[in-house]
Amino acid sequence: MNHQSADAEVARPRRRVSNVDESRAVIISAAAECFMRKGLDKATIDDIADEVGSTKGRVYHHFRSKNAIFFAVYRRAMELCFEAVEPVFASDSPAAQRLEGMADAHAMVMMEHLPFQRGIRSGVEMYLHGSTTAAERETLTELIGIRDEYERLFRRVLEDGVADATLEVDDVPIAGRAILGALNGLTDWYRPRTGESGAEREAIARSLTRTVLNGVVRR
Repeated sequence: MNHQSADAEVARPRRRVSNVDESRAVIISAAAECFMRKGLDKATIDDIADEVGSTKGRVYHHFRSKNAIFFAVYRRAMELCFEAVEPVFASDSPAAQRLEGMADAHAMVMMEHLPFQRGIRSGVEMYLHGSTTAAERETLTELIGIRDEYERLFRRVLEDGVADATLEVDDVPIAGRAILGALNGLTDWYRPRTGESGAEREAIARSLTRTVLNGVVRR
C-alpha cells in the first residue's frame, strides 16, 4: 500500500455537499442521459428539464447554456475515471498487476457510468471540429488536458512495467492509446441488460481486460 497517498487521503478534508451542489448534480446526471439518448446536438434544455422533472428555470439557474452543462458532464466523467483508477495506480503492486487493475477499473467505469463516458467522445468531436466560441474552446482545451493527464497514468504504469520487467512494451505512447482505445470501445457496444448484476459487469471487464492486455494469439 502507498502509505503516503493513504495518509494524504485521510488528511484531506471532506467537502460538504450543499443543496446547490446536489441540484447541479441532478441536472448533470439528467443531461448525461439526454446526451446519450439524443446526442449533444439534438438534446435540448427542455429535454434536460423534463428528465429532471422540473422547469427550464431551474436548469438555467445553474447553467446558462447547454454547452455549459455538457462541460460539467465531461468534467464529471473524468472525475469518475480518476476516482476509480488512481487508487490502483498508487498501490505498491508490480506494474503488470497495477495495469490490469487499472484496466479493470476503467472498464467498470465505462459500464457503470455509461451516459457520462459516451459524452467524452462527443466533446472530442466538438473540439476537433471547432464548433464552439473562443471561451468554450478554452474550456474544452482544459478538459482535454485533464483527459491527457488521465492517459498519462496508464503510460506511467507501462513505463514502470518496462523498468521492473513485468511488461514488454515496444512503444509506450502507442500501447497506452491502444489499451484505452479498446477499453473505451465499451461505450460503443456495451448495453446494460435488465437485472444485470455487478458481478456480471465485472466478468465483462475481466474478459475485455485480459483480451486487450494478453491478446488472443497462442504463444
